[in-house]
Amino acid sequence: MRELLRVFLRELDEAVFPSSIYCTVCGSMINRTRAYSLCDDCIGGFHWITGRTCEKCGKAMPRTSMGRLCYDCMQLDHFFRKGFSCLTYGLYERQLMMDLKYAGKGYLARIFGDVMYDRMEAEDLRVDLIVPVPVSRGRLRRRGYNQSLIMARRLAQRWKREGEHAPSLCPDMLQRTRETKMLRSLNPTERRMALRGAFVVNPLMKQRLEGRSVLLIDDIYTTGATADACSQALLEGGASDVFLLTLASGGNRRPAELEADRQT
Repeated sequence: MRELLRVFLRELDEAVFPSSIYCTVCGSMINRTRAYSLCDDCIGGFHWITGRTCEKCGKAMPRTSMGRLCYDCMQLDHFFRKGFSCLTYGLYERQLMMDLKYAGKGYLARIFGDVMYDRMEAEDLRVDLIVPVPVSRGRLRRRGYNQSLIMARRLAQRWKREGEHAPSLCPDMLQRTRETKMLRSLNPTERRMALRGAFVVNPLMKQRLEGRSVLLIDDIYTTGATADACSQALLEGGASDVFLLTLASGGNRRPAELEADRQT
């Protein structure tokens, strides 16, 4: 009965406030054929990852690169087995992430969840569980939502409706043990120190995790500090494998370039 009521209310909302007639980002009028409810200008602003990628973390690799790994992955081992990403984190993506996190535009996360599902359709990957990276209580209180959870929920919905062997969403699998510093101003080593022990598996969920493979969901991948801290916690909690899916990832830049950016 409750499910029927939810369906009725969703259809009523669509009839009164039809979706897909305005661009989700800029508000321009569009028709229902537009992918992700975005106009041509907005969808054209994304830096889509379509070519070679790092075989470990999924960052876009330049055509001139001769190696299999990005500079970060050549320097560090990661706890996750393999990462996938949809976009390169450029100025356009940065602005959308700022809107999503700090301007109350949580609805963008549903669109990004669709982008993530389409990215995974291209991969022959079977996992048991989808786990979003948790935010701290303080940030959740200020923001009102966890953007990674919204993306993960949308991904799970699409996977269940359209895919095969749909994994289960586990929104409470990981917990933060403490509030951590904002990572933007920290170098890679400082980020890893700040996140050491910051994530643990929910004791009530350990039995469900035991022997299962996990797809970890986050919005942005840069140095991999957050992904590794979460992946380590999941593996120590009993997961058999951890894969990573992020909406956007930083470019394949040398460590010296990243340090120079941090200091400017």
